[in-house]
Amino acid sequence: MQKLVKWVVALSIMSATFTLSAKDFAIYDMMDYVGKPQDLTADKISRAMLIYESELVKPDPTGKRKHGVLNLEKVIELARRSHREGYTVISTDIESWFGNKGGQLLSPEELKRDFELMFNIFKNENPNAIISNYGLPTETLSVIRFYRGDVPYQVSLDKWKEFNKRRNKSGVIADYANPVLYIVNPDIATWEKDVIHTVQEIKKRYPNKKIIGYIWPQYYSAKKSGYFKQFIDPKTWREMLEITYKYTDGVMIWSDKRDENDKIVRWEDPRVQAIMAETKAFIRAHDKDIKVEGKKKK
Repeated sequence: MQKLVKWVVALSIMSATFTLSAKDFAIYDMMDYVGKPQDLTADKISRAMLIYESELVKPDPTGKRKHGVLNLEKVIELARRSHREGYTVISTDIESWFGNKGGQLLSPEELKRDFELMFNIFKNENPNAIISNYGLPTETLSVIRFYRGDVPYQVSLDKWKEFNKRRNKSGVIADYANPVLYIVNPDIATWEKDVIHTVQEIKKRYPNKKIIGYIWPQYYSAKKSGYFKQFIDPKTWREMLEITYKYTDGVMIWSDKRDENDKIVRWEDPRVQAIMAETKAFIRAHDKDIKVEGKKKK
């Protein structure tokens, strides 16, 4: 009997150890390089639906709200399309609501009300929807640091936390945290600090939410940074993937169509392919932990 108890205890410990070490990490394709294949799931890069603000928001017919209001007919149409096309993970990209527009600032309660309405429409029309919004529930710490100039790190960190307060209520009703983790310059050591603080802040407030952050194969579009939209060195990109793998549950790789010279970037561009080669190498290195989300059949 004692031997049996020992085996049960040993198996329990082994099971607990396995559970703690197991990790599901997803890489979602949000890239817009010209000529990119629509489906990269064969490379273990997942599919997700990104919906920009211009498709979701319209000018306030009353003229009272300068930030615009939900275009409900369009939101319903997009929600139905997400279900029809089999999308599960959805990221909306409404950014203007967070800013000061013409002297008008939306309250945390207003933000929560509108995001909740939009999320509920998607969930009603697409029962499989897992939805959040770009930049919920935190601002981009790396970008805030850059624009605050040469000040101590703690000063930027405190300001970032202050800015985040307006997003906290909306973060509650999002299915997952969707922070923006773009990098402004090659200082990856400080960028890792930004990622750590972002993850700590989210876990403190929303301990049960998965964290899926946005990254971009190019440096952030800050014109005075000296690295404006230049492609990240593949070695640095690999470090970014390893860091996000260590601290988060996944990433959304986003891009627009243009480089630092405002030239259209095609999928076959050597700079893009160097990034993709490093991404695939990362996936091979963590193959057992990479979760793939394709389209869900109805």
